[in-house]
Amino acid sequence: QVVETRGRMQDPYASADAASQSSVEFGKLGPAFGSAWTTPAPGAAPLQQPDFLFEETADAMYRRSWGDRLTYHIGVGYLVGLVAGGSWGLYEGLKSSTGERQRIRINAVLNATGKHGPGLGNSVGCLGMMFSTFETLAFNFRGEDDMLNVMGAGALAGGIFKSQAGLRTAGTAALGMSAVMTALTVVMNATR
Repeated sequence: QVVETRGRMQDPYASADAASQSSVEFGKLGPAFGSAWTTPAPGAAPLQQPDFLFEETADAMYRRSWGDRLTYHIGVGYLVGLVAGGSWGLYEGLKSSTGERQRIRINAVLNATGKHGPGLGNSVGCLGMMFSTFETLAFNFRGEDDMLNVMGAGALAGGIFKSQAGLRTAGTAALGMSAVMTALTVVMNATR
């Protein structure tokens, strides 16, 4: 409910002197916004430990849940495949429409990008789903979180993904996927 007072709109629930009687101690709110917002006590040494948003992530052995990892791998896979396929479609559309009018070139680029982008995105997303599932199964079965899980999951995902193309192609895909996922995991672990 808004009360009109002398031609102005006014909040009926606000006290005129509420701002001057604030009981909020901003120094105590600091931890909610990170350590940069806290005011250390005079003469106190700053804390030499990293900040964590949640307590469970402070543990060195912390591992995200299967659903978190699955969502991450599918999402990253789809995005990478969509961008790579879209780029391939852009190149193919520009190459196939050389010398044509601008409208024809735009149409060729849009058609080629729409043809290759989502298809490659779905394929790489499926690879991410299989990799995440096999890697989590290996972790739960073995009880260890090491590179052997990543190599095995990559090999299984690549081999199954190309299993209908023949044994030689499936083996090549298994080795390639295992090598790519191992390299990506090494890089990700090195940047932590």
